[in-house]
Amino acid sequence: MGKVVQLNLEHGDFSQGFQITLEISDESFPHRQIRTGGSLPANLQVWANYDNWQKTYRRLETAFRRPVILDDETELLPPVSADECQVLFETLKGSINHWLSAEEFRRVKEQLLRELDEEEEIRVIVRTSEHNLRKLPWDAWEFLDEFPNAAVAISPTEHDVGTQVKPKNKVRILAILGNSQGINIARDRGLLENLPQADVRFLVEPQRQEFEPLWSEEWDILFFAGHSYSQGDGDCGYIYINQTEKLAISELKNTLKRAIKKGLQLAIFNSCDGLGLANELQRLNIPQMIVMREPVPDKFAQEFLKYFLESFSSGKSLYSSVREAREKLHDLSDIERRFPGASLLPVICQNPTVLPVKWDDFLAKAKPEAESGESIEPPVLSEDKEILSKQISLKKSASEDKSLKVSPPAKKPIGKLIAIGLLGGAICLSAISGWLWWKRPICSLSDSRIPLRINMPQGQLFNYGGSTTWVPIAEPFHEQIKTALPDFHLNPPKYSGSVEGIQQVLGGYFAFSLSSIHLQKKDLAEARQQGYELIQKSVAIDAIAVGVNPQLNVPSLTLTQLKDIYTGKIRNWQQVGGSDLPITPYSRQSDQGGTVRFFTDAVLGGQPFNTQIVQFVGSTTTGIGKVSNDPGGIYYASAPELVSQCGIRPLPLGLPGKTPIAPYQGDLVPPESCPQQRNEMNFAAFKSGEYPLTRNLFVIIKDFPGENNAQEQAGRAYTHLILTGKGQGMVKEPGYVPVAQACLSP
Repeated sequence: MGKVVQLNLEHGDFSQGFQITLEISDESFPHRQIRTGGSLPANLQVWANYDNWQKTYRRLETAFRRPVILDDETELLPPVSADECQVLFETLKGSINHWLSAEEFRRVKEQLLRELDEEEEIRVIVRTSEHNLRKLPWDAWEFLDEFPNAAVAISPTEHDVGTQVKPKNKVRILAILGNSQGINIARDRGLLENLPQADVRFLVEPQRQEFEPLWSEEWDILFFAGHSYSQGDGDCGYIYINQTEKLAISELKNTLKRAIKKGLQLAIFNSCDGLGLANELQRLNIPQMIVMREPVPDKFAQEFLKYFLESFSSGKSLYSSVREAREKLHDLSDIERRFPGASLLPVICQNPTVLPVKWDDFLAKAKPEAESGESIEPPVLSEDKEILSKQISLKKSASEDKSLKVSPPAKKPIGKLIAIGLLGGAICLSAISGWLWWKRPICSLSDSRIPLRINMPQGQLFNYGGSTTWVPIAEPFHEQIKTALPDFHLNPPKYSGSVEGIQQVLGGYFAFSLSSIHLQKKDLAEARQQGYELIQKSVAIDAIAVGVNPQLNVPSLTLTQLKDIYTGKIRNWQQVGGSDLPITPYSRQSDQGGTVRFFTDAVLGGQPFNTQIVQFVGSTTTGIGKVSNDPGGIYYASAPELVSQCGIRPLPLGLPGKTPIAPYQGDLVPPESCPQQRNEMNFAAFKSGEYPLTRNLFVIIKDFPGENNAQEQAGRAYTHLILTGKGQGMVKEPGYVPVAQACLSP
């Protein structure tokens, strides 16, 4: 098993930049997630460089597995040299790496460096609906060079739970060999025919009615070779199934949905320009695909399939097999010299809810038979399959080699065998029981595993505090620590705001702080001057909600409209579809904490409030009270502080052109039904990032490299405690989103 890294880029474009949510999880424990936020700045040059390379690449002379598209201007231009294309591809890679080195993205990279191990397999899934982002060669990111077992896939932002593998006696492959005019797909057929333990059915230049087996039978892999292309912004794709007929994926929608429901796991389109095909198939919820981002030379398609199938059918993972095939193409052929950038064109498209398949996953394990005289083997863990495969191969070689003499096993008394078996079973059960005990969530701070897992400093008293947003979590959690862990001495937390809390850490008064904002460059620099680093650990997710008077008839706002309200461009509710009523924006003072700083950064883009119209209040309680008595009032606050209030109406928020998302679940509870009923937090939208104003809550820790510093120990101990099942349960109770597994038991 390994790590899964999800980079969620859901909002923005190259002209405005992108908001990013990073999620890191272990495949063994997918519900235990580390989550942080970041952004990528506006950078129109990245896409301009891709466009320049793409146009030049498509003008290289070769037989592409793509039909001539008459409205494609590149088909009408004269050929170019590979050297010219190489220069443009190097420029593209340089601009991508420069973009991913931006200061706004730094905390994402730092989190990755802390959590990833170069020895483990790493699946990096870029989740975005932005077509131009899906086309970028993310594998060119130099950061991945430090992790030899990492590979990138793309995924949509929305998906359903994928289907599971249905093992069979053989791997069932339906191979469609379409229009082969000007290209040689006989090589593809030969490679498929030589696969081990595979049952391959070929449909050669079929008519539509010949797709009946895809409807009626169960298949593991769908393969296509021939001509294909994507249309427009990659919203749809076409395959040429014979000399005269092309099909869109949408024309096979019902057939493909049926095949996926019956267990189809992997589609391989060894053809050109396949992102349109991928988009349509992902909407049908296929678990995983391999497609080509751009047109591919015929020779390239043959060699890629050869290298990929060699690796995949030998037992390597889908991700490792694609990366290995790319690297072999780059180093062992002249493809990259003749077609710069081609080795990065194969792309995995992944449903994040499904584990990527291995060849052995398709194959049913033979049931042991006592009468055969063979020993019955215990269950084999997935990581041991490769070892077992080698053992079986050696046994088979020995049995087939007539020169080898294999001695029969020595007979042992049945009583001893039974005793050994019982003892081994007891040891195994004991080990499993111990493992389960160690791994289950910690649902009480009195749990006996805490002293074994967490190094808590003894004999010192520590100060901490910071963000007022933390109050609903930190107050009850402090009491839990005081009762269950009396040797971990903490003074009651002090709440003066996130900014002040970080300053108290730098000033030496706080051992650690509680924050609702990211560390700033000046904070990191000041810490380094003092001989240590500051690090932030995400322990919860919060959302910012915006509320208006319950009588106001405005249904929702975009973030742009919200910005214009607080900077003074919009001053009347009539300008956003409401009544002819002056707007009164309320806010806490800009120097009072992390919520105001987050709002000014995320919504106002760093611009100041228009102090001629914004009225400042001393607390969220005051702000909510003002709006409840002011028909034109508007106020923002942490969602748990605002969403459930009776005197204020939370508004759905959205990005321009996107559907607004409410910060509450279901239908809005009317004022007359409150407080018997209250609006409940939209946890799903907060966690997925679908709601446009979310942030992380952090513990800010001092890090003294190579030192056993008590303040660092205190910060790390508090962080580990809040990330236990009990701590995450206390995060969830007041309305925040846990980042790890939570339990609410006492």
